[in-house]
Amino acid sequence: MRLILIRHGETASNVVQALDTAAPGAPLNDVGVAQAERLAKQLAKEELDAVYSSPLIRAKMTATPLATTRGLLLAEHTGLSEISAGELEMRTDLAAQLAYRDVFFKWLQGELHAKIPGGEDGRSALERFSAVIERAGADGTESLAVVSHGAMLMTWLASRKSNFDVSLLHHAPLQNTGVAVLESGKGDTWTVRSWQGQAL
Repeated sequence: MRLILIRHGETASNVVQALDTAAPGAPLNDVGVAQAERLAKQLAKEELDAVYSSPLIRAKMTATPLATTRGLLLAEHTGLSEISAGELEMRTDLAAQLAYRDVFFKWLQGELHAKIPGGEDGRSALERFSAVIERAGADGTESLAVVSHGAMLMTWLASRKSNFDVSLLHHAPLQNTGVAVLESGKGDTWTVRSWQGQAL
């Protein structure tokens, strides 16, 4: 299966770096709407069987032009939602940002029990996202676009068996409407073909 992972477009919460993870979340701002329109044009040559989205409004707004230009119905999946910030929800301070990110790095080191108070642990977050992708593959989907969220996408990708270099996340984190293109291999392995336009 060819898997195209896409982060949603810009929101007002992104601008102020708020930990906006709960539903329905902020809508796209004017910049984000323009990014979503450009994304649909950027991926116009990609043959897609399906377009999936997180149920959060910013993800749906980003995915809609991509789906409608192909005459596809947008499918919402709760499993693609952002990783919960729990008690840190909507905080904008650096301490909260670092605490949120620290949990993900613990997951990548195998500490899947780690979580933010009021949030979710690594096992449940990664499993819910994986379940959506696995179901699509089992249904015979050969080319799938998934619009989700920065922390969820980067953490899931970094946790997979693939050629992805986690150091990319330090100097080239997934930007709004950033795209990663993957192809499935044997078992649960993946090959990352490109990261935000950079071939790997």
